[in-house]
Amino acid sequence: MKTMFSILFFFLFIDLFGQNFNQINQPFIIKGQLSECQVEFIRFFYEDQDGIVKWDTINFDKDGKFNFETLKILKPQRTSLQKGTQIQINDIFVAPGYNLTITGNAKDYATLFKTKRITGIGSESNAYRFILDSIISARNDTTKWYRLGENELLSFINKERELFDSVYTVVFSKKTTEDKYLDYFAKMVSLDNSFLELDKLLYYAVNNHFEYKKSKNFLENNFNKEILDNLFNDEYMVSSIYKHFLTNSYLSYLLELDYQKDSLLKDRKDYFLEKINNEYKGSAKDYTFYQCMVTSISVCTSKEKLNDCKEVFKPYMLSISNQVYIDSIMGAFSRKEAELKIYQTGQPAPKFTLKNNDGRLFGLDDFNGKVVYIDLWASWCGPCRAETPSLKRLYEKYKDDTRVVFISIAVNDKLNDWKIALEKDKPEWLQLYDSDGIVSKLYMAYAIPKFILIDKKGKIVNFDAPRPSSGEKIELLLNQELVK
Repeated sequence: MKTMFSILFFFLFIDLFGQNFNQINQPFIIKGQLSECQVEFIRFFYEDQDGIVKWDTINFDKDGKFNFETLKILKPQRTSLQKGTQIQINDIFVAPGYNLTITGNAKDYATLFKTKRITGIGSESNAYRFILDSIISARNDTTKWYRLGENELLSFINKERELFDSVYTVVFSKKTTEDKYLDYFAKMVSLDNSFLELDKLLYYAVNNHFEYKKSKNFLENNFNKEILDNLFNDEYMVSSIYKHFLTNSYLSYLLELDYQKDSLLKDRKDYFLEKINNEYKGSAKDYTFYQCMVTSISVCTSKEKLNDCKEVFKPYMLSISNQVYIDSIMGAFSRKEAELKIYQTGQPAPKFTLKNNDGRLFGLDDFNGKVVYIDLWASWCGPCRAETPSLKRLYEKYKDDTRVVFISIAVNDKLNDWKIALEKDKPEWLQLYDSDGIVSKLYMAYAIPKFILIDKKGKIVNFDAPRPSSGEKIELLLNQELVK
């Protein structure tokens, strides 16, 4: 199963990485209008010259208009505009000198996906994603490919490849163009589509627990063997799909095969790092170490967990040759240490003001003098919903005690989905909606459900409090605070 892109991109590399774009300090401009926009700003993500992901804020006026100019785009790349689940315009090609205008209806994610349009300098390259999204939207194909049988999956991938190939030909086969980065992005797309296909195959193999021989045959029979035999090519790093593949499906695939041989390896905190160290090479190795380490640091919710990371990472840091990545990892440790000091027991709990399901505003200060038990959840989160019956029982036990208040806050959730979940679950305690991701960030909701206990003085008792299903454990903690 070889795509047109898989066959061609080896020849295209001669041009792609031979290009030395003049580092003229040309601004990148993006502007436009999103009607029915419900947010005041959006985040613009980009990679700096060293490949580190950063972001800037783009503000909207009351009519949804925006105009943003920056000199930070120093190389052609793919990026995205995002504001949680409310607004997302993904896979935008940006470059020095591009001047893009984007319009659309931002009433919700699906509407914006269907209505977004792009014009201006750089729109030729960006036509690929915008045309593709319009076709996908029109087809309204909701196939969950990862649940298909093996033959059905391969058929699905074939049809998807045909679509990608046809759009690729329309956009990138032009003989003359005003877009000097068109060829660059053509080659990037060819890589992306190849690794997107491989990503699906690997995910499928892992999800269905294929053993080594079956996995090997499955990949070799259905993908370009030249790529499989040459996975750690520094030239592939131009593809964001390739980088995602390295840190997700490919690493999961390697670990799954080893866990099948020895399930005890799952208990080793450093085994994923050992696997990267032994299997990966070149820039792919440095990047995967960096990405996995920074991600692990970011989700630490206690000083103890952060210290564990330091010890586990120490020997593998010596294997990273890119000093920029090393500095970034050390910076992540420093920032996390400073962040965790805010959430130590006895520190004031971060303040917030949010709307409930009736549109009324509630802030943490409204509950001074009360013990506050906070539940961070989302309608799509199975483990969160599984805690609801236990939380109902806990609430029933304390609902007549005016010294305590229970608050559930929906984080990283869609407004309509949240309201539907409330209609179904019918909770009687206070329900708030984190529309701008403020609480999600302040309370480090990297994994949910998450529970926090705050004392009568508004100070943190436990930043990772016991779940309602813990029964006596959470009741003991509540009772201790109530009598103080």
